[in-house]
Amino acid sequence: MSTTLSIPRQAAIEGAITFPGSVVVDGTIVGDVSCKEILISERGAVEGTVIAETVTVMGEASGAIYADHVTLKAACLVTAEVFHSGFSLENGCFFEGKSRRVANPRALADRVMMEAVEADRLIR
Repeated sequence: MSTTLSIPRQAAIEGAITFPGSVVVDGTIVGDVSCKEILISERGAVEGTVIAETVTVMGEASGAIYADHVTLKAACLVTAEVFHSGFSLENGCFFEGKSRRVANPRALADRVMMEAVEADRLIR
């Protein structure tokens, strides 16, 4: 059985989301999202780090994306560093940033996040 978390258009969430299934974003998330797969709809927006097996962007994303497969659909707006195994850009999408092909993007995300936590601890 597959579970889906839907963020409705009226919702604006500030903070991190970790979910074991699929996430559909019609609203706005300012924070990191970690899930199995994510669809950012035409009116959806995510500002933060996205970690998933599959990422499909039809709306807006900014920050960093770590995913096995990333698809940027026509008319989307993405300003991000993208770490991926597979990356598809449809004609008409807007992508500004860096694309890096890596063997295991989600493991890289875990390492980067742990290093950030450790650096924050040292500063305090």
